[in-house]
Formats: sequence, structure tokens, C-alpha cells
Amino acid sequence: MKFSEINLKSGSDRLEGEDDKNFQDLLKACRSGDLERVESLVRNFATPINRTDFWQCSPLFLACLCGHYDIVKFLLENGARCERNTFEGERCIYGALTLKIRQLLSSYKYTKAVDEILPYRKFFSQLLERPFETFSDVTFKFFVSTDLAKPVEIPAHRFVLYARSSFFASNFQTIWRSYKIIEIREIQIHPICYREMLRYLYTGEVVSISDDLMNNMIQLCNYVRLDNLVKRYEDVKNVKNVQERNKMELQQIQQDFTNFLKNVLLGGKQYFYDYSDKKGYSIQSGINGVGCNNTEPKFIGPQQFAQHDVCIRVEDEILPCHKAVFTGRSEYFNAMFNGPFAKSIMKQPIVTVSDLSPGIFALILEFIYTDKCDIPDSAAYEILIKADMFLLDKLKSLASIVLTSSSEPLEDIYVLMRTAIDLNIERLERWCSRWFAEHLSEVLEDQRFLDLIDESAHSIQKRQETDTIPFVDDLRYWLSKKNSVLEEDIDKKSGKVREDEDITAWETEYNSSLEKIDQILLKLNLDA
Repeated sequence: MKFSEINLKSGSDRLEGEDDKNFQDLLKACRSGDLERVESLVRNFATPINRTDFWQCSPLFLACLCGHYDIVKFLLENGARCERNTFEGERCIYGALTLKIRQLLSSYKYTKAVDEILPYRKFFSQLLERPFETFSDVTFKFFVSTDLAKPVEIPAHRFVLYARSSFFASNFQTIWRSYKIIEIREIQIHPICYREMLRYLYTGEVVSISDDLMNNMIQLCNYVRLDNLVKRYEDVKNVKNVQERNKMELQQIQQDFTNFLKNVLLGGKQYFYDYSDKKGYSIQSGINGVGCNNTEPKFIGPQQFAQHDVCIRVEDEILPCHKAVFTGRSEYFNAMFNGPFAKSIMKQPIVTVSDLSPGIFALILEFIYTDKCDIPDSAAYEILIKADMFLLDKLKSLASIVLTSSSEPLEDIYVLMRTAIDLNIERLERWCSRWFAEHLSEVLEDQRFLDLIDESAHSIQKRQETDTIPFVDDLRYWLSKKNSVLEEDIDKKSGKVREDEDITAWETEYNSSLEKIDQILLKLNLDA
């Protein structure tokens, strides 16, 4: 066989467009040790972790090769394959940079892998398990044997069923539209089967049921048109790849709620971000409603079927939303709807959220409802600020990844640095410090740069003259990286590279940069 006839099949060859870009970004993050970026790509963009590139390198292999223990651990916990007596498994073990990674790989069992999108799945599990604490708004009532028997009641949430099932969506639009209690009198539908069917719609998980109920379960699934669940129960004895199936089901839940958000809650409006003045707008402004302040708005179009129990006003937009989602996903909104002032808020038909645009709020809604968010570069800074305000730590992390993935600052560098310090975002603070080190000659005479050094010095309580300054330490570190200076070549007393006949041009530049920083410290009467 000629070499040209060999078909080199790699993971990236089978990916196209955005999927291939995400996979390449994942490989790059595994090489560089960027754990936050790896987590974002795997959890929020469902980037495959068991594919390989043209050179047959998987994300796990690259993380092992480069010695990034935390990334190796994360990939294993999220289903990366590393089985003994396989090419990939042995390659990872023998290619691992450190003994600690080899020991992790050797002791790891594939069955120990767990789903790391736990908060999102746990949120839906809590809705199912604690319906009365999570604003349940519909109850299914079953009469098991006779009309005299005590009925079985199963509470649920209309919006979850509407988003996840065309059967329920159709019925909630028509025959069940005005009912809070729906009686199921068909004897052939057993409450246990109905409850497990709801579990699947909420969490994507399939729980084994007794053999005597299996036919009833499949009959119910066919009745509500859940073909995927029928296949899962028909193949219930096949436990292979259960974790992978559950992960795919969770991704389907995210997609279903993405569609629900865009087509129903936002009424099909296309939000965009205006790059000129940094305000988010929708192509259609406002809604078809009346009494924006004192009366319940009358939605038309898709929004009338949102199954909402609260309306949120942002500028001229009023959007139908769900207290169960807001309270379960954000401590800020949980305090609003369940805190001391909840009763007064509940009396208002519309809750106003100030100091943000509809476009920004649409991105926040995307995260709250789907646990992922495609943040435009121009929106990243404002999303960071609002995510901190609404206590959405994961969204704040996503925004910081966008801000630090650009080669140049997406916002004023001094604003970014102070925000990173104020909000305690280490990733963004490191990125800003690195930018200052790489552009030191441009900022040396800027008073704002001097102010940052002075503020960093005074941020340490009871600072002694011999104490270091965090910002200056970071600058020195990144300058050493920029000029390829080895730690063993640095004189511990002066902090500079020892000058001898072997000193390189880069090391000379490093010493020169430190001299300039020392002059600034002298000017500010600081010693570090």
C-alpha cells in the first residue's frame, strides 16, 4: 500500500467549523495548562475529549506530556479514556511528565468518572425532588384503582415539561392551558412510571424499574412521544456507556432550554451587541403588553405560552420568566424572591432590573437557563460586572476567559486591573500584570501605572519596609518569562541576572527593566 493511500483518521478531521475550532482550543489549553479554559470548553461547549488531532494526540495525552496534573484529573473525571493495555492508555502513562500523574493514571478506574456539570443537573433534580419549595405550578393526579381510592398526586413545573416535550407543550397550549390540577384517569398509566418519565424530562437520567412495570413504562413513553426514552428502556440492561448517554441527555436538556429561551421567552427576537456604544439592543424594541408598571402584561405570540410566573422588566423590554430558575441558579434572585422582602415583590406584576441593557440581560438569561453562554468580546466586561452583582460565579469565570483570550485589552487596561483586584479574579489580574510587563516602556511615565504600584503597596496591612509589593512581584515574574530568564541565574539579593561574559541580550534587557522599576519605587518612596 502506498503511503498516499493510507487514510489517517483523526478526531479533528471529522470535526468542522466551530467544533474543530473548539477542539483545537482544547488541545492548546491542555498544552499550556489553562484549566479554566479546559473546563469551559468541555462543560459549556461539549467539546469532545476522546478525539485526536492529525498526530494522534488526544487532550489527555497532551496534558500528561506537559505535566498538568489538575487538567489530567479533570479530563479523567469527565470521561477521558485511559485504559490499561490500550495504545492510548499506555502512551499516556509512559509519556506522563511526572510520577504523580503516572500514579493517578495507574490507579484510576474508568468507572470512577463522574459528571462534572453537577450544579446544572442538581438544579433540575432539586426541582423534581422539592417541588413545593421551588414554585411548582401544576399537579398530576392519578386514581390508581377505583374512584374511592386515595389519588396519587405528582407536582411538577409547567415550563420544564413545555421546554422538554412537544406532547406537553401542545397540551399546555390547548386542553391543559388553564388547569393547575390535571387528572390522569387512565388506569393503564401507573404513577411510578409517570414519575420516572418526569425524572427523565428533568434530568435526562433513566432509573431501572421493576419488570412488571416495564411494558407500562414503554406504553407511556410511546403515548407522550418520547422515542429516546423508549430506546433507553428497551436497552436498559446494557449498562455500557451509561455515563456517556447521561452526558448526551444533559446536553439535549441544554439545547431544549436554549430553544425555549430564544423562541418562547425572548419571543423569537434576535438580540445583538452594538460595538459602537456598548449597549445591547433587540431588533424589536418592547413587547405587546399594557400597564408596564401596575398591571400584568398581555403577551402575544410565542411569549404567551411561556408558562411564566414572574415578569422581568429591563429598560423597555418585559420578559416572561420563572422564579424556580432564578432562585435555583442565583443567590441574588433567591434572596429577592425568598427573602424578607419577597412578599412585597410578589405583589408586583413586574419586577424591574436596573443598570443593564436588554442585550446583556439576554446573555445572562442564556446562562441561567442553559448553564452556558457565548459571550461576545464587546460584552465580556459588562457581563463580568453583572455576573458578580447577580452572584453567578461560573458566568464570571466565563467572562474572564473571554477577556483574557484576547491579545489586547477589550477594556481600558487600568479599569481591568482594578476590577480584577476588586472582584478577586486571579486569572484576569495575572493577564493584566503580564500585559503591563510586556508593554513596560509604554506605561512607565503614566501616572495611572504609578498609582497601581502605590495602591498595591498600601493594600498590605501593616506593611514593613522589607515586604514585597504584589504588583511589582508579578511584573518581575512576567519580565523573567518575557526575557527567558532562568531562576537559577537570578541573584537572590538584587533580583537581577548576574552580569558576566555569558549574559545574553535578553537578560540584559531584563536587568534594564528592573532598573526602571526600581527608579519608580524610589520615586514613590517605596522599597520592594
